Amino acid sequence: MAVPSTYAPGLQTSDVIKLSRNTSMQLSSVSSDQLTTGQFGPNASQPTVPHYDKCDQLDYNYEPVLASVCAVCFIFGVLYTVLGYRFFKAIMFLTGFFFGTIVTFVPLDEYSQLPFGGNIGIAVAVGALCGIITMLVQYVGLFVTGLNFGLFLAAAALTVIEEFYHPSTKWIAIGIMFGLGAIFAVVALKFQKAMTILGTSILGAALIVVCIDYFVEHLVMVYYILDRLKVEYSDPVCWFSWVVLGVWPFVFLLGGIIQWKVTSKGFTHQEVMRIKKTRKVNLQRIRAKERRDTKHSRYRHLYQIRRKNGDVIAKSFVQGVNHKLPPQMRHLSEESGTEGMTQLDSANTTMTHVT
Repeated sequence: MAVPSTYAPGLQTSDVIKLSRNTSMQLSSVSSDQLTTGQFGPNASQPTVPHYDKCDQLDYNYEPVLASVCAVCFIFGVLYTVLGYRFFKAIMFLTGFFFGTIVTFVPLDEYSQLPFGGNIGIAVAVGALCGIITMLVQYVGLFVTGLNFGLFLAAAALTVIEEFYHPSTKWIAIGIMFGLGAIFAVVALKFQKAMTILGTSILGAALIVVCIDYFVEHLVMVYYILDRLKVEYSDPVCWFSWVVLGVWPFVFLLGGIIQWKVTSKGFTHQEVMRIKKTRKVNLQRIRAKERRDTKHSRYRHLYQIRRKNGDVIAKSFVQGVNHKLPPQMRHLSEESGTEGMTQLDSANTTMTHVT
């Protein structure tokens, strides 16, 4: 059998059939993308897998315990933002509590070998101790309030700086945090009311934003800000993460205005402290007066007893003498004795009322 002219010379019919089968199998293994792009062979690109973007879908699986804690912190955040200065003593305790808890928990969670529950217990215990100190010592509470305000401003500044420049060393972040914290801590001792309002507003707004961030994206923005404080690289965040962060300055400004214009109107923490000191001084004066009156009443009671015993002796002596007097003189002595006893009884009654 002759071979058609379209094939190369020297090829038999069986060879042509084998060649056509191999060609059809190779064409069947080519994907549609390869046909479109014209890429064939071993260097051709592999079929692409659909890429999953974390910003396309939200995760609504929450842990019950952590969700409950966030709900409680949200309520405290609202009270902080709106009524921070009004409840001065309670806010001083909570400020020290949150400060001590966070400052203790962060290094423990990073370097400690204890379980998560142990770190939480130690952090809460230290926070409670710090809260008692800031509540009882007013200037310590004001100092910590100003320090918190400076640290929050430093965190916001480092977050903004990261968008333009990544710090080359951790000392830059440490210097910014220490500098702003020290400056506003000293300013809080001078301008106590204004800095208390600002400090409570920014802390309350931060609590609200942390709770919102947990329910929206499971604290992604919180960890992003912590990486800014630790000067570490982190993945880019979603657009709604910046929306959540934008709630922070808005709530801060709103809470500061509400406190300054409404809730703190006609109220100063110094007046409360002055009233408490005045009450304490008045109570001490009243107790000292009661001690003096009690001491004097004891002497009056002793004098009254001595007068009474002496009068009893004098009465028996007069009665004994009356028997020896003549009848006329006896009548006069009885009248004078009766008048003296009446005056004595009236004097004793008066002394009793005085006592």
